[in-house]
Amino acid sequence: MLVVVPGVTQACNDKEQVLPMLKQLAALPASLGQPKALVADTGFYSARNVDACEAQGIDPFIAVKRDEHHPGPEKRFTEPAALPADATPAQAMTHKLKTKAGRALYALRKQTVEPVCWAFASSPYAA
Repeated sequence: MLVVVPGVTQACNDKEQVLPMLKQLAALPASLGQPKALVADTGFYSARNVDACEAQGIDPFIAVKRDEHHPGPEKRFTEPAALPADATPAQAMTHKLKTKAGRALYALRKQTVEPVCWAFASSPYAA
């Protein structure tokens, strides 16, 4: 893993963290490239965050709600019904998460270990 835009917050709600991170990502040197997708858990979901990702050309895959842990074969191996033509960006993303490709991409988030990082104002090991 490589951290390219670190952030520290005391906010108990992750929903407000997406826009600042998108701004930091946009400010990175072009030589690093830009992300093509953002995968996040339900704590980061809001229609505003979906819209913000799309405005920056980033394909959002943000879980809308907690899914059951052991869905039946029909849910795991079939594609969802067609998306209505007048769907909102949030509805389109929700639909995308239900597709085989969307489930496969989101599964990568579930198997990636999140690094644990603690920050202290002072440390007994500080020089």
